[in-house]
Amino acid sequence: MTKGLVSIIVAAYNAEDLLPRCLDSLLAQTYGNLEVIVINDASTDRTQEVIDAYKAKDGRIVSVAMPVNSGAPAARNEGMRHTRGEFMTMVDADDEIAENAIESCMNDFAGNPELDFVTFEMYLVDPSTNEKTPFKTNPKVPQIMTGEEACYWSILYDFAPNGVSRSPLEQDMPALAEYGQHSDETVTHLIMLNARYVKLGKGIYYYYQMPSSVTHKTDIRRMEILDSRLLLKKQLEERKVPDRILLRLERRRWKEFISMCYFYWANKDSLTPDEQDTAIGKLAAVYETFSWKRLPIGTVLKPRFMMFPSFGLFYMQLRTVFALKLINVCR
Repeated sequence: MTKGLVSIIVAAYNAEDLLPRCLDSLLAQTYGNLEVIVINDASTDRTQEVIDAYKAKDGRIVSVAMPVNSGAPAARNEGMRHTRGEFMTMVDADDEIAENAIESCMNDFAGNPELDFVTFEMYLVDPSTNEKTPFKTNPKVPQIMTGEEACYWSILYDFAPNGVSRSPLEQDMPALAEYGQHSDETVTHLIMLNARYVKLGKGIYYYYQMPSSVTHKTDIRRMEILDSRLLLKKQLEERKVPDRILLRLERRRWKEFISMCYFYWANKDSLTPDEQDTAIGKLAAVYETFSWKRLPIGTVLKPRFMMFPSFGLFYMQLRTVFALKLINVCR
């Protein structure tokens, strides 16, 4: 097993109740050469007291405080500036990992010096029942793949792309890590692209699907996913990736665009007038960015959409589709 230092970054905001579970799982790791960098994102509860208590008990805890609430991506970015490890991973404050998760990844690194990223095996946890459901990995995904292959498969989440990476891969992209609530996903795809080789690992990550998260609330910030995906498109185009990767990204962007259109349609009355204007403006702007040549006919025409030169006309069509329940879209 390689003995390199592993830096674990945990961004925490008002996490006094859930942070102990996360930190307990990290400090109980069978791989001991690690540092846990906990960033308090200007919490208003007792999060800092929890961090201080754990730091007093274990010197591997590093406490970092954000001056103002800046969101998880910016907090993680700040945490990166304090890392010393040769390897790095990130764990959300309301999640946990199995006690041998880091050791499992490090064993994989030791067995292949050209590996730059080892994924976790993810389990989705229902916090109300504690039921754990394994994330379904596409059986076509290779166990070991090049960075370009990993980027291709990760675009449509054919595997869970979180895990342990060699630190330089993360630290090359600090600016991107502050681009909205979903920028960590954008950065992850680019990290995959920059890797020499990526391996599907066996260390287990327990992802708690918390109803209080932005992705589960009626919050206009959910639409930031559209900005993040557009940023990813620009980054991939600048890197001149093969067209098959861009095609998969357009398919994902299209599905998320329709989902956000539905979110707006279903929740319009819950938004303020300013939020409504912001939302419809964002949707109209994103509509103009699609590369129609990269969208397969089968994707564009599910259901039988007609493509109009303006978003206004297109959205009139969507309202009818949603009202008649001709398409199954999650809120």
